[in-house]
Amino acid sequence: MFAYIKQSLMAIITMLCFFFAWNYFIPIQNQVIFSAIASSTFLTFISTSIYDSLSRKIIGGQTVGILVGLSLWYIMHHLYDLFPSYHNEIFMLFLSLSAGVAFFFMAIFNFEHPPVAGTAMAFVFKPITPIFADILFIIVCSCLLALIHHFIKKNKLIEDLEGRDLRTKVLSRVPHISFYKRRKKL
Repeated sequence: MFAYIKQSLMAIITMLCFFFAWNYFIPIQNQVIFSAIASSTFLTFISTSIYDSLSRKIIGGQTVGILVGLSLWYIMHHLYDLFPSYHNEIFMLFLSLSAGVAFFFMAIFNFEHPPVAGTAMAFVFKPITPIFADILFIIVCSCLLALIHHFIKKNKLIEDLEGRDLRTKVLSRVPHISFYKRRKKL
């Protein structure tokens, strides 16, 4: 139970530092990007051994998300000019493409990191030209998460909570009678 609380607090503090520091220098403009970083933070502090090389996957995956998102944003806005009456259809197509193309490149380069789909979609969501601050935010946070993950794992400050279920621990202490056995007795 203590590990759940400790690692959740570590994640909260990390995200709070990211958001406050970033907002101090550059006002927050693209909130969708924050959800992708929050998902990466979850993997950093809770599912710590889901990958052998989480640090490489966070940085590489988020880079893929940025490149895919930016590329598709420019193509999408070019198509808006060519087909102005199909604005909504083009937008929905490119939202889907952003996740799918990001999945494809993550798999090819072995940078599987699910939050990257959110990163790619965040750039497609931008109504105006993606700004350098959004790109920088993702890169800085990815690198910091990779460093933090390496440090806390090396120093054994966290446990892998993936696959552990607090309910299972509590319920294992309670006597268990299966439904099938109760039905037979009736």
